Amino acid sequence: MRKYIFIQNIVTPYRTSLFNDLYSEKFNFSVFYMAKSEKDRNWEFDKESLEHPYFVDKTGIYFFIKKVGFHFHFNPYLIYKVLKSKASDIILGGSWNDINILIFCVLKKMRITRKIYHIWSEANIYTLGSQNDSSIKRKLRNFVFKTVDGNFIVPGRMSELTFNKWGVKNKRFVLLPNLINESTFSIDQGSSEKRKKNDLPIFFMPVRLLERIKGILNFFNAIGIDNIKKAKFLIAGNGDDSQVYQSFVMDNNLQENIILLGFQDYHQINQLYNQANVFLLPSFSDPSPLSLVEALKMKLPVLVSLHCGNHYEALKDGYNGYGFNPYNPLEIKGKFEKLMLERDKWELQGQNSYQMYLNNFDKKKSIESFMKQMNSCYL
Repeated sequence: MRKYIFIQNIVTPYRTSLFNDLYSEKFNFSVFYMAKSEKDRNWEFDKESLEHPYFVDKTGIYFFIKKVGFHFHFNPYLIYKVLKSKASDIILGGSWNDINILIFCVLKKMRITRKIYHIWSEANIYTLGSQNDSSIKRKLRNFVFKTVDGNFIVPGRMSELTFNKWGVKNKRFVLLPNLINESTFSIDQGSSEKRKKNDLPIFFMPVRLLERIKGILNFFNAIGIDNIKKAKFLIAGNGDDSQVYQSFVMDNNLQENIILLGFQDYHQINQLYNQANVFLLPSFSDPSPLSLVEALKMKLPVLVSLHCGNHYEALKDGYNGYGFNPYNPLEIKGKFEKLMLERDKWELQGQNSYQMYLNNFDKKKSIESFMKQMNSCYL
């Protein structure tokens, strides 16, 4: 069996869960991390949770360029260790424009290594990074993707469409959806009946408070004050624009309708899913959000931006909720009002969400399919 080395920027809970499950299924790999964490992340490094082979580089150079939201990693020792490893394919994770990824590609072009390169990408044409394109970015991006001589590991259709739009042709796509830690999210007994008893319907948003990315204020402005007062919006998360949202709530006397909860841990998030009637994600930019997958497992109807990369696999309009263009305020308002008129259908729509979860995001089936696809390359 071939061996693989995953290159990852940092240790995250959801990737840790995936890697642990891959290892338990006898996939032959190790993970090389550039660092334990990054500046704008709330996750703590938990060594005990890592049940797969790994290496964390403690010698790398890291800093965060906040103005452009860029995490700079430079890990010469990690690169050296990877290239010295025997008989291993490399799976390039993280962003294509990471310095280490670019160096790996330069070294392959120089024939310093003949290892097979695969890439794991959540490419999404609607992300801010993709929208803010330039000739230099296009040249670097094409250089990286043309260097890859193995598989393109993608979470779903959005990435395939994006690669096609970028002119990446004749590549073999391997599907690996963004998968959640299934044991973290569970529906409490009686949750369905409790949801029905909410005086105002509860819309739940687990988001970072960054307007240019998550579009929270854009959504509220689109639906209007009268519509906001017909529901309760629970927002879990923190971020640079928290004061902007606090001011909006205070200025419009919406303290009973928009509740800013701040950072919530996974246990608290699970309880909020159990309280909620609808999952809401109005993002301008969201490559492949795990929260949308969580909402499906928690049997919630969804109201989401079509800029969310995994909406192709997580949403059927009218079946388990509605999608909207975040730049079309009339459509946002129309979809919100339509969903509000269907309150008697929410339980059925939630069941439909769960069926979509089983069809497209079941962890065991997804991992088995991924391993089969990767191994079939060498049969």
